[in-house]
Amino acid sequence: MNRQPLWRSTPPAIFPVILGLVGLSLAWRGLGISFELTAGFGDILLGVTTAILAFFALSYLAKLVARPAVLMDDLKSPPGRAGLSAVSMSFIVLAAGLLPYGEIARYVWWFGILLHAVIATFVVKSMAKSPPEGRSVTPFQLLPFVGLVTAPLAGVALGYGLLSQILTYISLLAFAVILFQLAAKFIRTRPPEPLRPTYAIILAPLSLFGMAFGQFGPEIGFTVFYIAVWAYAIALLVFAKWLTKAGFTPMWGSFTFPLATFTNINIMAMAKGYGLVATAGAIAGGLISTALIFFISHKALKMWAKRDLAKKTGAAVA
Repeated sequence: MNRQPLWRSTPPAIFPVILGLVGLSLAWRGLGISFELTAGFGDILLGVTTAILAFFALSYLAKLVARPAVLMDDLKSPPGRAGLSAVSMSFIVLAAGLLPYGEIARYVWWFGILLHAVIATFVVKSMAKSPPEGRSVTPFQLLPFVGLVTAPLAGVALGYGLLSQILTYISLLAFAVILFQLAAKFIRTRPPEPLRPTYAIILAPLSLFGMAFGQFGPEIGFTVFYIAVWAYAIALLVFAKWLTKAGFTPMWGSFTFPLATFTNINIMAMAKGYGLVATAGAIAGGLISTALIFFISHKALKMWAKRDLAKKTGAAVA
């Protein structure tokens, strides 16, 4: 029987789920404000999620200290690269949730931004050493290379408007390149069933670009991405059976943050006067994302406790 401490095999695959929970907490705060209800549930969820993020981040740090080489081992696979990128993205998004609590948001935001830059650098280093199949484009690459589009969520409010715009446009260029490559690859060959859920990831940057332009303009940028978000969300709904044909796998973590961002952009659209469409999107998005994110989080945490998440995702062991 393996009695090795759980922290020694902390799987990067847990972090996309946590990122989804952070996004959901922002959504519930926004829903509470938009519908003149209490923001209490969103605040409670933010507190619980912060504790979960801190626990797993410290667990991974302990794993890294015990054997520093685990970092490059985890970065050998595309899911590992995405999972570790979700750590820094979680802190950047968390900063938006911490805005009402003063300067702590600024420190968390900068920590997330700098950590993401470090992780992205290691991702590039890992990909450079990978065989050709390890460098093949996948939706996982959106997290390390487009993840800084999360910066405006708190960056604009913190006074970093220009920096947030620069990071957004750099991310937009990376997004365009990756999306073109993904489209070309998809035309040539279909992804295997277990990896199909990862195509839901595309919904997140679409929503985040829309929200970024919604904050600092131009307004036409928000409108274009908002339409794209709805078009892609409807496509995901139509092909839901195709996406989930393999049944539940750790790849379902790919659904969590995109669902949360869909809800959040609709909340922003409500404030901008997009009427019934935005209201319906916010309500439907809130209900669906809550149910699915809670379900996936429960399953992922249960798999982690049983050591199955690390085994099934090939997490490195310290």
